[in-house]
Amino acid sequence: MRKQILVVALLTAVAGSVWAATVVEPGTSGDSVNKSLTVRAGTAVKDVETVNGSIGLESKSSADGVETVNGSIDVADDVSVSKLETVNGSIRVGAGLTASGDVETVNGRIEIGAGSTVQGSVSTVNGRVQLDQVSVARNAETVNGGLLLRASRIGGNVEMVNGRAEVLDGSIVGGDVIVRKPKGNWGWGGKSKPPVVVIGPGSEVRGQIRIENDATKLYISDSARVGSVEGVKAISYSGAEAPE
Repeated sequence: MRKQILVVALLTAVAGSVWAATVVEPGTSGDSVNKSLTVRAGTAVKDVETVNGSIGLESKSSADGVETVNGSIDVADDVSVSKLETVNGSIRVGAGLTASGDVETVNGRIEIGAGSTVQGSVSTVNGRVQLDQVSVARNAETVNGGLLLRASRIGGNVEMVNGRAEVLDGSIVGGDVIVRKPKGNWGWGGKSKPPVVVIGPGSEVRGQIRIENDATKLYISDSARVGSVEGVKAISYSGAEAPE
């Protein structure tokens, strides 16, 4: 029994050393397979990359490419990066991010806080995109999960397939709002909930609203400004809240 306890303790210690977060030293790159990585507050590093681990960037830090495969990325306030990228994990960003490239994941949500600027696109496949007072130079996209834009500016298109897209609080979309037609059956049992698009009070879509899925419900505030609408008939509403 005592031998078994010692073996378990040894294995636990080894596992802990493998998975413990490693601090990336200033001016260096962080590269790992099975460790999470941390960039300390106020420090500048080069690339930060891991495979099976999360990445954390503390406030007022900076990095070049920030990439993982199986793990989340957590970014504090006033951080500067070239890009944020993961495959299986969410990306959560505080206020004041400056990103010169893309922010993207495949399986996970993306949340970016106030006063942030992304010079590329913000995209996920399976997850929700939430932008609060964010400027994105290119596109904001998801397939399954929907989008929530509050007082944000998108230079390109806003695109989704399934979910709810809300353009609220005076947000501006410089390109088109597009709901793509699903390929195959995305929902359980061969059915999926119809997409919903809301263009809220004071918001603007400078391009078209193009709906390829005719089951989509489109609500446009009577104080919003939009270009042409294709694919469905828009439902006008007044007040702060959409009917659905």
